[in-house]
Amino acid sequence: MSNLKVIGAGLGRTSTKSLQKALHTLGFGPCHHMSEILTESNPEVLQKWKKIFLEHDVELLKLELEAFQACVDYPCCMFYKELMELSPDAKVILSVRDSPEQWEKSARSTIMKGSEALPSGDLGDVLAASLSLMIRVHGADMHSLETDLQQKYTEWNESVKAHVPSDKLLVFNAKEGWQPLCKFLGVPVPSEPFPVSNTTADFNKVIDKALTGQLKQGELDF
Repeated sequence: MSNLKVIGAGLGRTSTKSLQKALHTLGFGPCHHMSEILTESNPEVLQKWKKIFLEHDVELLKLELEAFQACVDYPCCMFYKELMELSPDAKVILSVRDSPEQWEKSARSTIMKGSEALPSGDLGDVLAASLSLMIRVHGADMHSLETDLQQKYTEWNESVKAHVPSDKLLVFNAKEGWQPLCKFLGVPVPSEPFPVSNTTADFNKVIDKALTGQLKQGELDF
């Protein structure tokens, strides 16, 4: 068993940072996001994530997520099936974009730009291991221009919908705002606007700093 109440199965660039903020507001924090790894400075923790990626070590993943009530984005979306087994009462959110074309455009401009600029050191090792995990899970190199990202995105979403029981699944576009999310989670709708963050420009500024070791925790509120 784990402490997770919400599992995000949506791929990166499906407003996962906005969803993370929304879950915090609704009382489901802390919520894990790939940004947690990008700012991790402890080499031992980074090596644990490397082991999780390379060996698909679910028990170690469970330990790393002990302090979290929710998770979204990479890498946890890659493990959503295993996390469901560890947290059978958790609800699953499949975050999506308006269309496969829109997702590909965003992904090609950000997370799928290429792996040639990986930093050196422990963070670079972890990111390289994460690419290996993505290849295993998706069955293709998602950073290759030869890969049909729209097809992979569609296949992923359909596989999630086929695997997760309908009463535990919310297919969610952040443009829908608070109402469907709050109804699904059984919580009141906040008075504040639904969070909107992590545009392509914002993402690339943050990643440039992360790859050069200049990113600080406070700068992740993008």
